[in-house]
Amino acid sequence: MTSKDKKSQPNDSNIIESRVSQKIRDISPYSVPHFNCKVRLDGNESPFSLTKEVQEKVDRAIKEIDINRYPDPEAKRLIEIISRVCDFPKEGILLGNGSDELIGMLITTFSNGTGRVLCPTPTFSMYRLAGLAMGADIVETALDENFDIDLDETISMIENNDPDLIFLASPNNPTGNMYSADKIAEIISVAKGIVVVDEAYSDFSGYTFLPLVKECENLVILKTLSKVGFAGLRIGKLFARDNLVNEINKVRYPYNINSLSQVVAEVVLENHEFVTENIQLIIRERDRIYKALSSLEQIKAYPSDANFIFFRVDDADSIFSKLVEKDILIRNFNRPGILSNSMRVTIGTPEENDAFLSALGEIFSS
Repeated sequence: MTSKDKKSQPNDSNIIESRVSQKIRDISPYSVPHFNCKVRLDGNESPFSLTKEVQEKVDRAIKEIDINRYPDPEAKRLIEIISRVCDFPKEGILLGNGSDELIGMLITTFSNGTGRVLCPTPTFSMYRLAGLAMGADIVETALDENFDIDLDETISMIENNDPDLIFLASPNNPTGNMYSADKIAEIISVAKGIVVVDEAYSDFSGYTFLPLVKECENLVILKTLSKVGFAGLRIGKLFARDNLVNEINKVRYPYNINSLSQVVAEVVLENHEFVTENIQLIIRERDRIYKALSSLEQIKAYPSDANFIFFRVDDADSIFSKLVEKDILIRNFNRPGILSNSMRVTIGTPEENDAFLSALGEIFSS
């Protein structure tokens, strides 16, 4: 081939990029800014790991794993334990590699109607990202001034768009509040498609819609182990009528829950008393931090039902940078609109929380 022929050939990268759908080109990947700070209060993780006793049980269980063999494809024993702990039929439980995978499975399964996914905003960004990546049309409705569901607007959106799926995170991320239970119930009754109530933070609110699954055939509940001390396991839990679970299970990738995660989760859930104690400590610390933030005139803090607190300041970018300089990392959500100058701090250990409050005090007094 001559140099002239080479020049006439299309650019290889352009050929490949042309095969990427426009919807994929238009979105940005999910990313979390990384800063190497000593105090990390940005990820909504639990600051507490295993007790010595449970750690020893985990170590013994891991030694028994045949790492050369595939994991149980159905995670039967883990599901049986979850069924017992949650008092829910095991036929109505499905596990995912984090709730993110379950969100994708739901969108893949229930996409043969209008192809639309509805969710309030602001909320967990993966509903929108997963929907767009899978070719869905995203319909968003703004939360009201109290970060609750705008029921009239949402009902209107449902009637006009007939979404295949509606995602409602309660407690919501990043605002931290539960949606009104009556509003969620109304949406479930009106919707013709599937209503997904994402209860990732329900351990800190003490409220769940799980019993309502028995009455509502279009209701799906998502839960997770990530927020109560086991983010590294990536165990998301889906609860629904068994006929829905049977359909969703058809799009589940084989062996999606690895052997290590299955075994560790089994041990943890069979010895979950320490988890309950940690949750109660986080709730007490959350209330303490909320009162402390509310006492600062430079901050507008919002009540939380989760393991974090959402608040506003005059200059979020500046506060964020100054906290990083003090070796403390929280989440900066500053962007135009309802999240302007907003931030989110995860509840850590009492010592980490004290460090955060002390740093804020120094910043505001300087």
